[in-house]
Amino acid sequence: MGTVNAIHGVDDTLKNLAKNAVKSLSSVPTVTVGPLDSDADGLRVNWFLYRIDPSPAYRNMEPPRTGWKTSRGKPPLALQLHYLLTAFPGGGATDGDEEQFSHAAIASVMNALHANPVIGTDDPALSAQAKPLVEPLRITLESLDLEALSKLWTAASEKMRLSVGYEVSLITVDPFQSHEAGPPVRTRRISVAPSLGPRLVSVTPPRASAGVDVVVEADGLTGGARFTLAREDGDPVGTGDWPMTFVKEDGPRRLVLRIPQADLAPGARRLDVSLLENGLRVGGDSIGLTVVPAVTGPTQTVAVGDSVDLVTAHASPDVEVFLDGRRLSGTAYVSATKVNVTIPTDTPSGPTELSLRAGKVAGPPFQGLTVAP
Repeated sequence: MGTVNAIHGVDDTLKNLAKNAVKSLSSVPTVTVGPLDSDADGLRVNWFLYRIDPSPAYRNMEPPRTGWKTSRGKPPLALQLHYLLTAFPGGGATDGDEEQFSHAAIASVMNALHANPVIGTDDPALSAQAKPLVEPLRITLESLDLEALSKLWTAASEKMRLSVGYEVSLITVDPFQSHEAGPPVRTRRISVAPSLGPRLVSVTPPRASAGVDVVVEADGLTGGARFTLAREDGDPVGTGDWPMTFVKEDGPRRLVLRIPQADLAPGARRLDVSLLENGLRVGGDSIGLTVVPAVTGPTQTVAVGDSVDLVTAHASPDVEVFLDGRRLSGTAYVSATKVNVTIPTDTPSGPTELSLRAGKVAGPPFQGLTVAP
């Protein structure tokens, strides 16, 4: 990479190349680097730097000799230089031809650059101020249309002369701030990335109601594991998922849990386990668990025609009650935990079997009611 004199080094390199190209001509022109000044005396070839662009390909390059030594590097300033090569005839005209010597001069320089467009570190024409190079200098002929040339000469307030454009790249300039290494490592620390957390293997039974033990088998359980039941439409008003009720551990891989509330809506939902560290979720898994409606009471003897308030879990407004497999009419939904039914007059005496269906999910049988003779 070069210093702030790198651009001047390119100027000198182009001047050296042009001098070598015209030294064998019958009329040797003067080679200069400067503005578009047509008032200078004598035959002359001039390099004029009129534009500097950033190099898109190297805008964020690493320092070529060291690479990044910090999390935020300081890339060198990478540039592309645009020159205008112009031939001025001066006073060397013969036979009324004012341009023959200037044409020969510019053609000689262009031919030399065409034959040797890449200037490496060992090239004698390379100026010491352009060193060291990140890569060889590449000199490319640019196609400038008449409008672009006219704007340049109009801005310079000069009469237009024969000119061609060249691009030179890559030029880099070192940043002013150099890298300062940090202190050496004083304390070694080894950190282990967290695992994906516990993996759920099974849940038994896969269909359960509030008050029923649910055995969850999992691998990788730790003290930070948290079990929740996903919230669904029809649940009581609130936010967030429902924490499962912990009952006991049943070995290193098994936990006994219970559905936390009897008023949750029936249906299939997700049982989640989350691994927490400092209050943040760092791993987890999910498995399916179906919440089913159930009759849990009362246990009593009733007579035909009696109105009975059933104690239920997970009932919903579309609840249906079945008595000994027969759907009862006149069922009245009161809440998720209460449903009113009337015992049909043709119900035979003796123990009965009641069950619910709600949210398109059927529940287990209940045998607590006995119909009196």
